[in-house]
Parts: sequence; structure tokens; C-alpha cells
Amino acid sequence: MGKKQGRPGSGRRRTETKLAQTRDPRVLTFPTHISENQVIEELRETVQKLRIFDSLGKTLTSSLDLSEILKMVVEKLGGLVNCRHFGLVLMDEASSEFCYEFPEEIAEGKHGFPLGKGIIGRSLERGKGGLFFRPLLDPAFDAEVDGLVTSHPESMITLPIMSRGSVLGLLVFFTEEGYAAFTESQFRLLETFSDYVTIAVQNARNYKLVQELTISDDLTKLYNSRYLHLVLDREIVRSERYKENLSIVFLDIDNFKDVNDQHGHMVGSNLLKEFGDFLLTCIRTSDCAIRYGGDEFVLVLPKTTKKEALHVVSRSLESLRSHVFLKGRHLNIRVTASFGISTLPEDGKTIDQLISAADRAMYTVKKSSKNGVLAYNSPITLIGSKA
Repeated sequence: MGKKQGRPGSGRRRTETKLAQTRDPRVLTFPTHISENQVIEELRETVQKLRIFDSLGKTLTSSLDLSEILKMVVEKLGGLVNCRHFGLVLMDEASSEFCYEFPEEIAEGKHGFPLGKGIIGRSLERGKGGLFFRPLLDPAFDAEVDGLVTSHPESMITLPIMSRGSVLGLLVFFTEEGYAAFTESQFRLLETFSDYVTIAVQNARNYKLVQELTISDDLTKLYNSRYLHLVLDREIVRSERYKENLSIVFLDIDNFKDVNDQHGHMVGSNLLKEFGDFLLTCIRTSDCAIRYGGDEFVLVLPKTTKKEALHVVSRSLESLRSHVFLKGRHLNIRVTASFGISTLPEDGKTIDQLISAADRAMYTVKKSSKNGVLAYNSPITLIGSKA
């Protein structure tokens, strides 16, 4: 029996029909192996990612505070990959250690770790991020560092924060044991934002540098007189709000002109630099040392009564009397200083009133004994001795 023949032209028409179908945008949009619901879900995810991208872009330009920027970024990037466990570690350039800056409950301890410790420390040391599956089995895993955010991570992503070839810190993301691990696409997605984070970090660091140059004294590296009004403005408001005392100390190096006349202005400048270093050893971390101008300095002492300020200055005076400056230059110079103290609220409630009161007390010492301290409007007699 012969093979059944189709109608002439029917094969060609079937071919043309199939070609027409492949050009149909509905066929191209919804392939047979993907349901309409799947496509809608993918579109929703894309829209959500675009929203996060837009939000991140605004975040990176909304602040010039480096720590604030990075905290906002790590939270938003965690949302981008549906991650609930993430952290931020920053490098300490002075000690070559790193510590957690976020989450806050971990950062409160401010415990430093040596570079290279754990997967996180190794990523910082190499300046290279990575995707780690089952990190507990990784020989580099260190529970003290890598297990702080979650003790049993299923997967882990590290993303270094770079600036001008230097590693500033690391964004780190975790999935917990029992949950789906990160995918390569999620890792690549986070990596795409590293350049934007770097730009934001550089902007924040440049802004901070400009601010430091604006409010720092070139010679002593203490704050300058511009900063004095900023810090007093802030501390006066705080003191009044919490009903606390605030004391300021105005001081002037005795006979500083003699140092310049005898040794030259270069030596005088080096002495001022060392004197600034000396003042920093006399105050608490909450206090502030400022070079007011020439050989005059101001100390701002928050939460300090007049009696407590007198104790601080008296102790500093004794230390100064025995201190030898410029030993490294074999000059062995000794100096003394005259100190004046004023306290809020009894000696004034404004910046000008407090500075003026401390200045007057200091000049009383300068015109009488030198090498001493006097608190403004205080029943305590002048403390000092002939230099």
C-alpha cells in the first residue's frame, strides 16, 4: 500500500505557521516551560531589586559620615539578597587590627582582632572577597571572629571595602544552617555594588580630611580656635539639658619669648608641638585640647565642676614642672605655664562669658606669680610659685 500523500502545499503552510508563532511577542515573553505566574514573580523581584538599587544610590549620597554610610549600606545590601545576618568590620590603621562596627550588640565590646584571623581576617588581609559554602568546614574558620554574627553559618559572603588600594573594612553576610545557601548570582550582585561603596567611602574620607584641616592646628595637631566655638556651643547645650557642670581652662606658657630669643623660632615651634602632646597626656578622652593661638591653649572639660577642674590643673602643673622638653634635640628645656579656670553656670552661660572669665583668671596668675592656677570667682586662693 503506498504512502499517504498530503495535500499540495500543506507542509509549507505548517512551516510558515511555526515561523509566525516564533515571531509572536506573546510566545517570546512566555515560553512554554515558564508559566505566567513565574514571570510575574520574576518581574516583582526585579522591581524590588531596582528599588533597593535606587535606595542604595540615595543612601550613598545622603551622608558624609563614613560609619553611618557603611551601616546603612550593609543593611540595605542584606535586604537585596534576603539576608538577615550581616556584619561590618573596620580596620584600625594604627594597630593593624580590625573590629566589628555592626551589629551594635557585638560592636559595643570593640574587641580588636589581628589581621588574618579567621575567614574575615584573611579576606581583609588579601583584600579579596569570596563566597564560602559550609564555612564551618573551612580550615580558616575561627568561631571567635567568623561565628560572632551567627554561630552556625551555612554560607558566607565577604566583600572588602577598598579605597586607593587600601582595605578599609569588610561587609560580611551569612545564611544560617538549615536555610538555603547564597548563590553565585547573589554574590555577583553584591559585588557590583563594591565600586559604588568605594566611591562613597572616598567621598566621606575626603570630607573628613577637609574638616580636620579646617579645625586642626597645623603645628600641634590639636584642634584650633575655630573648633573652640563649635565644641563649646555643643557642650553648653548638653550641660544645660542635663544640669551638669562644664569647665574650661585657659593657659599660657610662661616666658615663651625667652625660648624664641635664646634658641630661635624653629626650636620654639618644636617646643609648642611637644607641649601639645604633653597636654593630651593630662586630659581624659572626653576632654578637648585646643591651641587658641601663639603659646595660648584652652582645655574644655565636660561634666567637670570647678573643684574637679582645679584638681586636674594642679596635677598637670606638678607634671609640667618636672617635664623636660626637646630631649631628643639635646636641649632639655623646662617651661611652666599660667592657668585660669571658669565654670558653667556660675561664671557665665555663654561662650564669650566663659572664655573671658578663664582668660581674666589666667592673666591674674600671669601678672603675679606665674607658674600657677586660679579659678575665676573662687574663694580658693591663688595656687602658684615663682618660676
